[in-house]
Amino acid sequence: MARRVLNRRELRKTADQAEQQAQEKKRAADPGSPKKAAKEKAPPKAKKTRKKKEPPRMCARWGVFDAAMRQVAIFDYNQRAAADQKVADLAAKKNAIFFLQIVKEPMPEPPPVEEVQA
Repeated sequence: MARRVLNRRELRKTADQAEQQAQEKKRAADPGSPKKAAKEKAPPKAKKTRKKKEPPRMCARWGVFDAAMRQVAIFDYNQRAAADQKVADLAAKKNAIFFLQIVKEPMPEPPPVEEVQA
């Protein structure tokens, strides 16, 4: 079945004309309505910039862990030999798996130094 092809532009034009006529009728009905005074917008407030929080200083240490990832012992970074020895001792003594892993912990903040006036 063939249908008649609709001319979309013609339909759009008639719809726009009908809409425009409806708006003109509204304006004619309210000729004396007072317009509200435009309210001045307040100037936008300046955003306060926040100081970026410095990431905490980290301290690397050697952690001795068991197979369940529980920390068994911890050694300073320069004591790798002692940490290896601890792993060997625990593995021989308990017949289980132990391993070393680096643990990074936040360093404690040093107390502020007060200047002495001479």
